[in-house]
Parts: sequence; C-alpha cells; structure tokens
Amino acid sequence: MESTRKGPYNHDYEIDVRYLKQVRLLRDLTLKEMGNQMGIADSVLCRLEKGRLKYTPVYHKRFKLACGRLKISNTEARHMAKTIELRDIREGRNSDNGI
Repeated sequence: MESTRKGPYNHDYEIDVRYLKQVRLLRDLTLKEMGNQMGIADSVLCRLEKGRLKYTPVYHKRFKLACGRLKISNTEARHMAKTIELRDIREGRNSDNGI
C-alpha cells in the first residue's frame, strides 16, 4: 500500500523510465551500484535505461523506493523533470511518450 504521507522524499507524481539515468548520474553511481539500490542486476538496469526492456510497475516501485533511499528530494525530481522536458523539446520528441 502506497503511503499518502507528504514529505521531501515522497514523490507524489509519476516518475518514468527517463529518470533512471538522471538519478544514477545525479548521485554519481555506477550501473552496479544503482542496480544494488533497486535490487536488480546491472545488466537489467542497463536494458531499462536504453529502452530495451519494458519498464513494468515492479521496476517502477523498486526505482521509487531507491529514490527514497538515495534521498532524491521532490525539488531534485522536479528539476530532473524540467531537464528531461527541455531535452525532449530540443530533440523534437513528444514529452508525453514515457518511452
């Protein structure tokens, strides 16, 4: 059951697959280290980042929990969202696609 508690690390909006690499680089983590945070193999994380593996609700939940452990604040997540949105605009992609 998802918590309805608000706080600096409780992301109350949708974090999609495009955040994976952003969070990993923001915290200066290797694929192996981020995989450990999410409880998945680094090869699985690599495939998720490259879009070669479907980003299922299981991976979403693990990523959201890892964001909490890594103390990714709502402010940081909003800044990442803006960065992703601007990059999508610059590259001519639709930002609503969620990959």
